[in-house]
Amino acid sequence: MKQVRKGVVLRREDLHVFEVDPALMTRVPQDVTDAEQTRIVRNRWEYLDWMHRHFAHNTLLLSAVTEAPAHGPGQSAH
Repeated sequence: MKQVRKGVVLRREDLHVFEVDPALMTRVPQDVTDAEQTRIVRNRWEYLDWMHRHFAHNTLLLSAVTEAPAHGPGQSAH
């Protein structure tokens, strides 16, 4: 574990996992194993990949199909 900034540590350099310094979490201590942390990070990447695909398919594709207004921004259609 390496201190990056005050209150922030780099716990897993291989996964680029930053977290709040555990010394600051004395009221509700967090104890996450390396295996759990690896699973969490992988699931976050999987979710981000899904969001990128979802956005590209449902938003960009849909906007390409709809017609753009003939008037510019801030101009009336009349």
